[in-house]
Amino acid sequence: MLEGIHVLDLSRVIAGPYCATLMADLGADVIKVERPGRGDDLRAWRGDGMSATFAAINRNKRGIAVDLQHPEGARLAFELARRADVVVENFLPGVAERLGLGYQAVSAANPSVIYASVTGFGQTGPHARRAGYNTIAQGMSGIMALTGQPGSPPTKVGGSVADLAAAFLAFGAVNAALVHRLRTGQGQHLDVNLLASTLALLPDPVAHYFDSGTRPPRVGNRNPNLTPAEAFHTKDGWVQVVIMNPDQYARLCAVLGDDELATDPKFATNESRLVHHDELQARIEAALARATTAEWVRRFEAAQVAAGPIYEFDEVFDDPQVQHLGLVTEVDQPGYGQAKMLAFPVRASATPATIRRPAPRLGEHTAEVLGELGLARAEIERLAASGVVALA
Repeated sequence: MLEGIHVLDLSRVIAGPYCATLMADLGADVIKVERPGRGDDLRAWRGDGMSATFAAINRNKRGIAVDLQHPEGARLAFELARRADVVVENFLPGVAERLGLGYQAVSAANPSVIYASVTGFGQTGPHARRAGYNTIAQGMSGIMALTGQPGSPPTKVGGSVADLAAAFLAFGAVNAALVHRLRTGQGQHLDVNLLASTLALLPDPVAHYFDSGTRPPRVGNRNPNLTPAEAFHTKDGWVQVVIMNPDQYARLCAVLGDDELATDPKFATNESRLVHHDELQARIEAALARATTAEWVRRFEAAQVAAGPIYEFDEVFDDPQVQHLGLVTEVDQPGYGQAKMLAFPVRASATPATIRRPAPRLGEHTAEVLGELGLARAEIERLAASGVVALA
């Protein structure tokens, strides 16, 4: 799908790099630029410079080590940007400009470039110069305020959801911009940030808040607007059940074998069930305590009631549907060994994603990429000797 698209990845850690990786999975040639000697911060998560996280976030890329603080290094990066279809960067606003790598400078030399800036808070505004990380964006977006048990402190959502929200939005925006360029020849600047991306995960609670004018409480594993739609104890674990309409509720009552649940006016509508939620929850859990999670999931599936087990994390990858979808892949990663990681999440009939190479060792492709810029081997070795670049 993206074969022939050249991406310069000037970003580090998760949000920017994962956007570039998704493009690489679809065939783009991605060149990742890192600092000589240190590299991306994710490398340090394991002492020998190749962590499992770095491998997962940076597969399918070629890697070069260039000191962007050195004028010669910045000029090399600019030359790569001048030839790129897409540039992804996540410097604090103003830093790329100071290095001579900002959008105005790059687009003046490369008017069709798609230039994606991925930051914590955007390019302008009162918080633009703040450093932004996953948990900071979670806290400021309201997603932490929604998460947790009643009476508990705000709780972060597991995983780097703010980073990944920004990565996926940047990925979609870049590809939309490439379509626009195909039609018009115009490049553009994309301002993507963690705060807006995380808030974008919450269209329904935002709509409900503006409709009601009421601050939503933390309700744990419940849906605050729908019931039953929550996690329930079973004989040996937990099951999640979601009921969206009266027909589904009737089938749930039949599976549970509780005729009173189906006929009691207190439980006749979603509105009345919300009023009497605690009693409803106790009645359902009393029934579910009679059998295991697996048995209830089987019964609910047979009755077309939406339900699923709540796994501990190490159980997720044993699920037959996860295995059928091929959601985990394994890469022979130099410097690490066999690295298991998530595969590309979409299955496409005409443009399937592929993993063609592992994540690069620091500076692994410096000589190769600079050679493509026309630099002679002697010049590359001079730059390496002076610390402008590093070779693997």
